[in-house]
Amino acid sequence: MKKRMVIFFICVPFLLLLGMNVPQKLTISHIEITAKGQVLIYKVNLSAVDGSKVESQFDYQGNHIHGFELAVKPSESLAKHMEMNTKSKLMKMCPKRSGGSMASNGGWNLEVQYYIKEESNQKKVEKLARKESTLYIFDGTDKIIEHSLKD
Repeated sequence: MKKRMVIFFICVPFLLLLGMNVPQKLTISHIEITAKGQVLIYKVNLSAVDGSKVESQFDYQGNHIHGFELAVKPSESLAKHMEMNTKSKLMKMCPKRSGGSMASNGGWNLEVQYYIKEESNQKKVEKLARKESTLYIFDGTDKIIEHSLKD
């Protein structure tokens, strides 16, 4: 009986400590997609489900990967109208720029811009982008959200 009590008092605090490091639950609260000139722009607002301040959980020894990143995987039909990264085995559009900033409500505003092919119709590209792409949000190199825009 004493042996069981000792094991119990050792295991309970250990199990409680394991439960303390729960990742923050995040959600996409707003999506804006526009095509201007030959650039397709995705803007996303990231917020915590519980309303707390959004914080990156990513940490590593290097210096160049920064917190949150928005990336978009196009459908086959959207990819035909976009400049694509031919060096990757994955279906990736060529980015013009990307970035993020903390929002006043404690969330994050993320943006990524991709090059549209010269001969492509801007309105058609915007329509396809709204209905046929998948948004990925990364915290460092960890994919934390995958959100399909397919109908």
